[in-house]
Amino acid sequence: MQAQRLQRLSDNVYVVPGRTNAGVLVIDNNECVIVDTGIDEDSGRRILNAIKPLNLMVRAIINTHHHADHIGGNALIMKRSGAAVYATPEDKTFIERPVLEPLYLFGSFPPKLLRTKLLEAEGVPVRDLDDLRREVGFEVMPLPGHTMGMVGISYGNVLFTADSFFPVDVIRKYGAPYHLNAGLALESLRKLSEGVSRYGYVVPAHGNILKPPDSINVINENMNAINRLRDFVLNNINDSIVLEELVMKILSSLGISIDSPHNYLLNRSALLSYITWLSDDGLLTINAVGNKLLISRLKA
Repeated sequence: MQAQRLQRLSDNVYVVPGRTNAGVLVIDNNECVIVDTGIDEDSGRRILNAIKPLNLMVRAIINTHHHADHIGGNALIMKRSGAAVYATPEDKTFIERPVLEPLYLFGSFPPKLLRTKLLEAEGVPVRDLDDLRREVGFEVMPLPGHTMGMVGISYGNVLFTADSFFPVDVIRKYGAPYHLNAGLALESLRKLSEGVSRYGYVVPAHGNILKPPDSINVINENMNAINRLRDFVLNNINDSIVLEELVMKILSSLGISIDSPHNYLLNRSALLSYITWLSDDGLLTINAVGNKLLISRLKA
């Protein structure tokens, strides 16, 4: 296996770059805490191989949230190091029982075709993140929206921002990324934009490590994308439309090509977040009419 490079950001913080960036917090002379573990066992192996030169024992794993591409290496690292996994109470159950991810996307117990590493990792026991915070001394920044319990982790002058924002090229290609609660995600982005200047480095889960001024530009792009998609969804409802027809209409209008059931369900879930947001703001109604779920725009 090719050795994974290790990027040093400070005396006690490293990053293992990858499709999902992993953090390494050195908590004393011979122990470390890993922040997120990638999508599968290979990701876990790459992280362990990357930190071998540091001669550190893995004391714990922090999962910033429960998505499969952040927890897939948990089981392997736990087995090899004896480390415990820590997460927020909101995301704990999903990490222990990862079948819940494809289950809620599908709306019932999921078929086998959805029960792959893209949506469902191997479950592991999870402890309360706050307990580890008190022991180790890192800071936890609540960043709900992408999931209900997602957090950022800061240690020294480095802030790990999980999936609160995505690279500009991803935003421009897809319009807006997945969030379970787009309104909450926007609030988290606003909080981030006001707070990142306190740090020397900002490490998103996906994409390049950033300096604060560059991260603010990317955060602004993400906020603009969320606001644009909210307006776009609302403007695609002239009067009333069946929910699934609205989903297909928006995906087509955005030029999004769906190539798998799990991609369809993720995009549908993301769009439903905007329906919820607009409904809760009193701009839409949701009714069952003629055995169909009808979305209606309220007149000003």
